[in-house]
Amino acid sequence: MPSAYIVFIRESSIDGDALARYSSLVPPTLAGRSVKFHAAYGRQEVLEGPDADGVVVLEFESWDEAKRWYGSPEYQAAIPIRQAGASFRAILVEGKA
Repeated sequence: MPSAYIVFIRESSIDGDALARYSSLVPPTLAGRSVKFHAAYGRQEVLEGPDADGVVVLEFESWDEAKRWYGSPEYQAAIPIRQAGASFRAILVEGKA
């Protein structure tokens, strides 16, 4: 079964306090899940398209597991706080088998 990735692209920051709060809420939502952080706000260079303020890439065991995490009540409660802190794009993409 192919893995799945959720890519978060922070386009612009709005409220640093909200982002800090969001950052503290996310780890418990991932507890007990098989997830790998491949990138989290490290060095980046936009090669095409609009600038990005930051990028996070999470790998999940499967598409369904990624959807379960994103749709979980715990993570859904954190989303409005993330959205208050910055403008983001969140993309789910299937990995190769």
